[in-house]
Amino acid sequence: MQDLHGRKLKSVYDYIVVGSGSAGSVLAARLAESGQYSVLLLEAGKSDNVIYIKMPAALGIPLQDDKYNWFLHSEEEPGLNNRKVLEARGKTLGGSSSINGMNWVRGNPWDYDNWAALGNSGWSYKEVLPYFKRSETFDKGENQYRGGAGPMKIETCKAKGALYDAFIKSAMEAGYQYIEDANAYKQEGVHITQRNVHKGLRWSTSRGYIHAAGPKENLHVVTEAYAQKIKFVNKRADKLVVSIAGVEQEFHINKEIISCAGALHTPHLLLHSGIGDQADLKKVGVNVVHHLPGVGRGLKDHVAAPVQYSSIPGSSSAGKLSALGRLKIGIQWIFAKKGLGATNFFEVGAFCRTSEEVKVPDVQFEFVPFLGDFQHGKLKLSDGFQYFFSLMRPKSEGRVWIESNDPKVPPKFVFNYLTHEEDVKVAVAAVKEIRRVIAHDAWKPVRQNEVLPGAHIQTDEQIVAFLRDNAGTNYHPCCTCRMGSDEMAVTDHEAKVHGLDNVRIVDASIMPEIVSGNLNAPIIMMAEKVSDLILGKRPLAAADADYYKL
Repeated sequence: MQDLHGRKLKSVYDYIVVGSGSAGSVLAARLAESGQYSVLLLEAGKSDNVIYIKMPAALGIPLQDDKYNWFLHSEEEPGLNNRKVLEARGKTLGGSSSINGMNWVRGNPWDYDNWAALGNSGWSYKEVLPYFKRSETFDKGENQYRGGAGPMKIETCKAKGALYDAFIKSAMEAGYQYIEDANAYKQEGVHITQRNVHKGLRWSTSRGYIHAAGPKENLHVVTEAYAQKIKFVNKRADKLVVSIAGVEQEFHINKEIISCAGALHTPHLLLHSGIGDQADLKKVGVNVVHHLPGVGRGLKDHVAAPVQYSSIPGSSSAGKLSALGRLKIGIQWIFAKKGLGATNFFEVGAFCRTSEEVKVPDVQFEFVPFLGDFQHGKLKLSDGFQYFFSLMRPKSEGRVWIESNDPKVPPKFVFNYLTHEEDVKVAVAAVKEIRRVIAHDAWKPVRQNEVLPGAHIQTDEQIVAFLRDNAGTNYHPCCTCRMGSDEMAVTDHEAKVHGLDNVRIVDASIMPEIVSGNLNAPIIMMAEKVSDLILGKRPLAAADADYYKL
């Protein structure tokens, strides 16, 4: 067996990292940097050397097939009229950072102070901010909030066009404050977004931490390598069983195994390894290694739904995205890495509070300058614009489980979207708030008719019915192996699995609570921080930067 660079694999590694996504590529690179330890990075998918992964504007393509996407579906969602929801997860180097929307959002600083308040020492905002900074190179330069020399290249979107202008101006007319940098002092308000795109290329974690750094002698990266089961001697992880291009192989673990497989696949790996609720494991014929009932529990996601309007002909980007238009865009991007091919289209956004009683923004608006459906694996385009709102801190939660002892069988999961009355209330308020903003004068020159929910949908009951038919995921699953010290916590504040000697988890599954924004940047921060913990380094000094509080 060989790695990505044709080097023969060893039978023993100091550190084995499962999953090369937003956390895995970061951890593997940082652990290998010193040259002291051998590191094996395993990715179940193929290489990311693919044009529609590299090209930002092609982000919709991986959502439509299962070649570079696990293409998982939830079980029937009781709050969504028993619909099954597509949950796209990256199945390639870079994981979901190779197929996501590239929005660079840290979450609200309050989120991390809340993590610390829940008993997770070391995770307050001032303690994690240095790791956010270490991870990035921000195009507007380093300051007390932003990094200037990190592997992730972050650019501020250009946001040029009538629809982007109308989005910003209408929000300000509606009373929103314009925020220069929503990843700094204040999140609430309207802003031009930031994205992990550099010189026209998607800047995933695999690109920033693996490819850009070049080969390391002590780091072996293996694709088409599906981790099936961890074997234990007592409570110590001894071997990892991996299927590489269909051939089963075992690797010995000298120091630690670190699962970075994500909020759905990390519990899947643990459960098949005998780590989970013992009653559930016995039902499916898995030998119990360690009773840990929280594995797979507490699944959360940012439930989301679209509000769409048609616009005057030629006002949106839809006309440029015809078959001929896409060909021209592709040619320009291939030869110059410029033009529409270099955008992710999500160039403006906002965070708002739906009630004066809420102290931290509870809804995010993302925006695209055409009508299209990215949500269910489809892409249909026409003139118009779309506000895509997400609930930042949903109360509804689901779980991940297995119904077979065959690790090749995908995990089962359900989110239970909109099953908590508070989530329903906030979602209805979000629809009304978007309509309020769009009614302002800035939209008049280009706005036409409301497409979704539609002008005939007015009462709260009608809006709820619309949401149950149309709401879905913003592809942000988390919290299924959360940090904490209570009986349902799976990991401690250093990401170690409770009751096991040498197993850690570093991905969205260990979030104690979902954060107020997209998950990519927070997961990268977590991997940066935990890499120091693993290597026994002194934590970076806490920042002295403050943040906005009501």
